[in-house]
Amino acid sequence: MSQTLFYRRPVALSRETHGDMRYVAPPDYGFARATNAVPLGAAEAEVAARHYPVVFAAGEPGGLVALLGVQEGHNLFVDADGNWRKGAYVPAYVRRYPFAFAEMGDQLVLCVDEASGVLGEIGEPLFDGARPSALVEKTLAFAREFQAQADAAQAFAKACAIAGLLGEQRAEFALKDGRKFALGGFRILDRAKFDSLPDAVYVDWRKRGWVAIAHAHFVSMNSWAALIDIATGEI
Repeated sequence: MSQTLFYRRPVALSRETHGDMRYVAPPDYGFARATNAVPLGAAEAEVAARHYPVVFAAGEPGGLVALLGVQEGHNLFVDADGNWRKGAYVPAYVRRYPFAFAEMGDQLVLCVDEASGVLGEIGEPLFDGARPSALVEKTLAFAREFQAQADAAQAFAKACAIAGLLGEQRAEFALKDGRKFALGGFRILDRAKFDSLPDAVYVDWRKRGWVAIAHAHFVSMNSWAALIDIATGEI
C-alpha cells in the first residue's frame, strides 16, 4: 500500500516556502472518505484490532493495514459530514495528515500536502522567525514516531514472509440487499504455521514485540463480522 495515500501535492516544509503561512487543522476526515484501508504502525495493532480487521499489505514493502470497508474506495467509518465513526479508533496515518515524511536522497524530510487546503493566512504559524514553530516541532515528533512504527510493522511483515507464514487472501461478501463484493490485495498469517514456529524463533519474536502483533492480528479477524454489519447498516 502506498505511503502517500491522501497526498496530492506533498512538498518539503521549509522556511523559504512556508515561512509566512499558517495552519488550520482539517475540519473533518472527509479526505479519508475514499479509501477502504490505511497503513498501521506496529504499536497500533492491538488497539486497531478492536475495531478493524488488521491484515498485511500485499507486495513490498508490506506492513500492517487496517481495513475500513468492504468496497474499494469506500471508508465505512467516515460519514457524509466527514465525521469518523463515534468510538472507533482513528489510525495515526489519518491523524498525521496533511504532514508526512518523504525520502529525499538519504534523508527523511517533513512534507505537507499543499493541496489539503489547510495552509493560509489564519491559524497557527508554521515558523517562529527562522525556527520551526512549536506546532511543527510537535508534528515532526509525531511523524517521526509514526515512521518508526511503520518501519517496525514492515520489519515484522518481512520476517513473516521469509518464514512462509503469510498467505494471499480474498474475501467475498454478499450483503442482505443483494450487493456482492470481493476484496483482495491483502495477506493473513497462517495460524497453524505460526503456532509451529521453533521455540528459539518464537522467543526472539516475543522479545521484539512481534508475538503481540501476531495475536492482535488473529483477534482482529473477529472484526470482519462487525465490518459487514456496518456495510449493511445494521450497526
